[in-house]
Amino acid sequence: MSGVIDVSARIPDRLTFWQRLYLPEIFRGMAVTLRHLVLNVVNPRRMPTIQYPEQKRNYSARFRGKHILKTREDGTLKCVACYMCAQACPAECITIVAGEHPKIAYEKYPVVFDIDMMRCVFCGYCVDACPKDAIWMTRNYEMAFFTREEAVFSIDRLRESKAEIDAHGYGYRPYYPGDGTTPPTDASRLPVVAGSGERDALRQAGVALPNRHVGAGPLNATSQAAKFTA
Repeated sequence: MSGVIDVSARIPDRLTFWQRLYLPEIFRGMAVTLRHLVLNVVNPRRMPTIQYPEQKRNYSARFRGKHILKTREDGTLKCVACYMCAQACPAECITIVAGEHPKIAYEKYPVVFDIDMMRCVFCGYCVDACPKDAIWMTRNYEMAFFTREEAVFSIDRLRESKAEIDAHGYGYRPYYPGDGTTPPTDASRLPVVAGSGERDALRQAGVALPNRHVGAGPLNATSQAAKFTA
């Protein structure tokens, strides 16, 4: 046998009288529907569908759903507006506007951070690209919109909230408990190094600036040389 099924052999050349009436075929189709309806009512556990929204599937811990922006211990966003996620996004659905953070240790922060959920393909590239572990994804897939504007999530809708995590749980993220990896160090736990705008005032006050191997920058070398020459 060639393995090729001749489908035309099962189709008669001419329809019978009852087939041309269509009504018997319609009744046969309705009988199949009615049979499945009765079986599902009698034994609902064998149904292939679930009763949403009363029943919901339990997706894996790596499910790629709605995005969230992670926060530090002091409540500020971990995002430093480096634009890495926007560059990695294949759908170009992330819009970021950077601003100078009032805390020197944080450098920058996003004044605007928008994600167009209508364009997002939920690939998780933004999560992989983030160097600060600032953007994760949840298992929240319940997103419906009536207008295009509703689909653009800004910081207030992306900021992590305990209520959302309790309801849906974390999804795709780069670091998982017990996987042997370590998330990036939070800048809020690092020693605050004075910026160049404050160094003149600190020098006049006689405050000792950190040396270079603490990571303060070349301006400290100038202050140290001035100390030894004085």
